[in-house]
Amino acid sequence: MQFLYPNLLWLLLLGLIPVVLYLFRRRSKQVEVSTLVFFKSLAQEHQESAWLRRLKKILSFLLTLIVIGLVILSLARLVEIRSGDDQLRSVVILLDRSASMAMTDQEGESRLDVAKQRIREQLVTLPEGIELELLVYDRRPELLQPRTTKRRKILSQLDSVAVRPITGRPDRALNMAKTLAELALPAAIWHFSDEVESAEADLVDGIALQHFATSIEEATNVGITAFDLRPIPLEYGRYEVYVEAALNNAATEPVTTKLLVSIAGNRSHYQEIDLNPGQRSAVTFEVSGSIDQVMEIELQSQADRFGWDDRVTVPLPEPRSVVVAWIREDDGEDPFTRLALTSIQETGRLELLRGAPEAWPLSESVDAVIFDGWLPEEWPGDLPAIVLNPPGSVGPIIAQQLSDAVPHDSIRAIEPDHPVLFRVNTSRLALTQTAILDPRGSLDPLWMVGNEPVLAAGEVDGQRLVVMGFSAGRSDRLPLTASYPLLIGNAVLWAVEEVAAGRKAALLRTGEILKIESDTIRWRQWDGREVREQVVPVPSSRVELDRVGIWETEQGRFGGAHLLSVAESDIPVLPSGSDVASVETRSNWQRFVGHLIWWLLGVGVILLLLESWLFHRHAVY
Repeated sequence: MQFLYPNLLWLLLLGLIPVVLYLFRRRSKQVEVSTLVFFKSLAQEHQESAWLRRLKKILSFLLTLIVIGLVILSLARLVEIRSGDDQLRSVVILLDRSASMAMTDQEGESRLDVAKQRIREQLVTLPEGIELELLVYDRRPELLQPRTTKRRKILSQLDSVAVRPITGRPDRALNMAKTLAELALPAAIWHFSDEVESAEADLVDGIALQHFATSIEEATNVGITAFDLRPIPLEYGRYEVYVEAALNNAATEPVTTKLLVSIAGNRSHYQEIDLNPGQRSAVTFEVSGSIDQVMEIELQSQADRFGWDDRVTVPLPEPRSVVVAWIREDDGEDPFTRLALTSIQETGRLELLRGAPEAWPLSESVDAVIFDGWLPEEWPGDLPAIVLNPPGSVGPIIAQQLSDAVPHDSIRAIEPDHPVLFRVNTSRLALTQTAILDPRGSLDPLWMVGNEPVLAAGEVDGQRLVVMGFSAGRSDRLPLTASYPLLIGNAVLWAVEEVAAGRKAALLRTGEILKIESDTIRWRQWDGREVREQVVPVPSSRVELDRVGIWETEQGRFGGAHLLSVAESDIPVLPSGSDVASVETRSNWQRFVGHLIWWLLGVGVILLLLESWLFHRHAVY
């Protein structure tokens, strides 16, 4: 037990007042009256013996002192301190604000609101003087309140935290929380999230990690976890749409969801999708439209209280062919790469220019370049690039060519939902590795063989890059399959997505950083319930896509931002009988007894009423 406000204990001196009144009370006067009959009937204590009346006065005096003491102790905030908390120097409060924390229960309370209430309850149990830090996270961690001993600063910042429709990365946040906690040991990390278990963290001695789950006991959620939109080659105004819908693993029964597609407000497609718990189902269909029209895709299902993953809104892109330069050092072209590029060229989507390294730098304007087994000495930072079999390192490409190619019988896909891997089946592929890649920064590994990446893609300083550290011609089960032409086509179309001439929509995920040249950005955003339009100022040339909907800059550049996250759509629940359930039970018990002010005030009121009823019910005034 410990007092949160011990400076108020001086008010116990108020107990001297009843002591003085008891010791220096006025003596009763004797007055002669004609009869005592009426006084004896009004005051029953006159019929009691002297020792009993004295005992009652002493008890009344003691009860008065106890009531005053209980009231003062309640003002001083006597709380229950958990074992070990009085030895802590610092506590890092780690709060999840990712999209799934917006999930509401039957009372309409979100998981973030529950987490905030838990944090307030936990802070009450801490002794004074412990240093506190508030760290919130979604895709990136953010230190909202640096180290302080003033709890009101933590509570003030806590009130400003809101859920953002962005995928959470608890591993990054825990690493940052660990670094902060190591500055003042012994320390504790309080992790508040809707995840059932906390992510693994390599903690040093002196740091205790405690996970507080805010999940609900029952949740059903259907969401869109993948989406792609592509113009159909040689068919103007026709588009192929790919949508993947998923039902969370914790759902208790199968669900039938309705897929509604509208273009410019007119219904163009309707389909029902049956889903079992944990199942993901993909549908592909075609729609017709014109440039600058808006397509809206919505999932409708009962018992769904998480709306950010139910809708995708995107402008229809402008179909056009792109110009790509293929630079190769020797004349012996890889026939399979040539076949893949030629198949795309025949659809009318690609204009291919072939050349040797002597033709670099190019005199013609192109949308992207393919470096096959060769890299320029000076890296072109303003042109999307696909690098095949990199011979070394230059610019953002860090690679080392193998003297002997290494065959691999299997491939492991790290991000199967990436646009570069659209419809690419890796289950039966085998390839021959020709280079060791070292993807850094914004380059993300897409394929791995063992512990080494062989395919990476990403955006570095606004430039989209795809790097392939293998040879299709020397691979066994890759060049003769449909996966390699699809991979090359996806890489080219994804790389030139942002630089194609004309108004072309960019399909991005929330949380990505967008580089723009504009002072404001206009949003037609979906908040999970309705569509709202808003103009947001841009303080710098980079803006984080922190909303779901359509964005447009002052220069006419536009696109869509969507959640599209399997992790966020898979809403977890709190299983009964687990360790997390015991944490929930302890938290509820602490909610009842941890803050003793109500106990003290309640006992004080009961004693006051008892003293009044026992000793003053027949008093004479």
